[in-house]
Amino acid sequence: MSLSRRTVAAVAAGIAALLVAPQALPASAASHAGPAATARAGQALIQGVVVDQFGTPVDDVEVKATKADGTAAASALTYASDRKNGPQHGYFYLEVGRGTYTVTFTRRGYKPLVLGDLTIAKARHKLSLGETEMERKLVESRTTATLAQKKLTTKQNGVVKVTVSPKDAKPTGSVEIREGRAVVGGGRLKASHKGEITIGLHRLAKGTHHLKAVYLGSTAVTGSSSATITLTVTKPRR
Repeated sequence: MSLSRRTVAAVAAGIAALLVAPQALPASAASHAGPAATARAGQALIQGVVVDQFGTPVDDVEVKATKADGTAAASALTYASDRKNGPQHGYFYLEVGRGTYTVTFTRRGYKPLVLGDLTIAKARHKLSLGETEMERKLVESRTTATLAQKKLTTKQNGVVKVTVSPKDAKPTGSVEIREGRAVVGGGRLKASHKGEITIGLHRLAKGTHHLKAVYLGSTAVTGSSSATITLTVTKPRR
């Protein structure tokens, strides 16, 4: 049985309509309709990418859209993909209808964010929020420093043991030993150091030196300074 050109064209158009989605969207970023939910053709969307104050995408942020009357409209989690060529981390989309919405962003360890007066004007409207920044709550640190020897000669290098003690975090990043604004020694903390590092000092001139250890902080931990430690340097005996 042969088909007319018009019939073949109609069948092809129908197949294309089934295969082409309005946008390639990750299933796990869909609303709570179910894990296999996908954006429906013609559905209005509010979409974007959540990043922290350092520009890093943030996964597992709960995103909720609420109507002007307070009624919940849609919710999603920002998406995390294990595929090399998969969707961008921090991505979300919400399927909504026409109206004005307030969108809230919440995740443990981050300050909540609220965006209001987001208007969807038509059925197929795709409102892109671009990169939406949520501020990560940094863990506060405390830095202490002790001298291996409090008295040295001008031919010796001093040694300072520094401990950075944040709660619920492993501090990483630069540590400097400063005399005023001058840096007289430094090192870098790794997670494996568990907050402890030993730093050798430059050779210092004869006199009394008032030093501080300064932890410069990281994307997870705030910076902090130790109390002043005093090093006395003398000329060696002949």
